[in-house]
Amino acid sequence: MNTIQSYSYLAAEDESLIRKNLIKKISSLNLPLKLAGEAVNGLEAIELTEANCPDLIITDIRMPQCDGIELASYLKKNHPSVKIIIISGYNDFSYAQSAIRYGVVDYLLKPVTIENLFESLQKLLITMKSETDVLESYCTVNERLSQESICRLMEKYLQENYKQEVFFQELSEKFGFTPEYLGKIFKKSTGETPSKYLTRLRINEAKRLLLHNPDMEVQKVGELSGYPDSAYFSRVFKSYVGIQPSEYRNKT
Repeated sequence: MNTIQSYSYLAAEDESLIRKNLIKKISSLNLPLKLAGEAVNGLEAIELTEANCPDLIITDIRMPQCDGIELASYLKKNHPSVKIIIISGYNDFSYAQSAIRYGVVDYLLKPVTIENLFESLQKLLITMKSETDVLESYCTVNERLSQESICRLMEKYLQENYKQEVFFQELSEKFGFTPEYLGKIFKKSTGETPSKYLTRLRINEAKRLLLHNPDMEVQKVGELSGYPDSAYFSRVFKSYVGIQPSEYRNKT
């Protein structure tokens, strides 16, 4: 019998009445979301995130001590898998741009109608369910799988997700083995560690983009290859290829 996947969320809003009303609206939607905590500012939301590991944070953009943008920035650096929806009474596009830059999945203006809230959460739940299914499809609870089969599954996962941020600790937990064990059998099977295999996939994609998209900025090439940090992308590319991305483009 299939069970419905449930996800936890935090509500961060300094105005108690608005926060309680938001939680009440979410509860009335009968979605697979359970409240993991309430925060009156970004600092409190960070503390609750560290303690409760929610799947989603719904936050006001203007809060004392630590606002929604600062919260989103912290989450992107420390908990990139946590989804963020920002709610704001300020129709200011610069705020929206900042929110997008930090991976916010939706940006809703106050007063948030129950219809808009439902649409936003429904779309997000579909995305989260899809991501859960992807990870579960690589979960090898069947111990009869051979080492070669496990490595093929890992290769397939990396091939399909190299453009995204990959967490080997999380992946190893889904497979039911330690990162060290998976790294050992992966190298035995492929001749390289999972991280080197991932780097090769990313750099090969970067080289392809550099060659076939001469007008694309190097920073964008890095993002599309799995390196959102342009400086880090350039360092890895030079270490792997021997020259900077721009030099590689001009040389060829």
